[in-house]
Amino acid sequence: MDMDEQALAKLKPKQAARLAAVQAQFQSEQDVASIEMIISQFVDHRLPESADTDLFEQVAKGVAASMPLIDQNIAGALNEKWTVDRLDPTLRAILRCGIFELMQNRDYPAGAILQAYVDVAAAFFGDRETAFANGVLDRLARDLRPQNAKS
Repeated sequence: MDMDEQALAKLKPKQAARLAAVQAQFQSEQDVASIEMIISQFVDHRLPESADTDLFEQVAKGVAASMPLIDQNIAGALNEKWTVDRLDPTLRAILRCGIFELMQNRDYPAGAILQAYVDVAAAFFGDRETAFANGVLDRLARDLRPQNAKS
């Protein structure tokens, strides 16, 4: 789940931070290392210089600390035949990071957060999975931020 260095160098600071947070979340599921150790590895070796390091750390740490609540929100948006554990690990990481930001970064527009994570999904998946991510994030954006929901 890596992008080449040239592609990473072209990302804007928040884009790079969000992509790295998704990658760190994915790695934390695959690895026994603590989220703090994974964050340190990213900051020291993998995070592009242009990345918003504060946003990266906020999302990576926040997802790890809030995972039960985040997963509860995801589960509520899924069809009853699906569980969070049944989702593709990359897709699960994208949803977790996006939902964390929707819950915590209330100063940032919900639509911008949603679009940012749909763009991350599009970098890894085809139209079907990207549309799925969009649907789950959109539903949860409406639930978590009803004041931003369009009538």
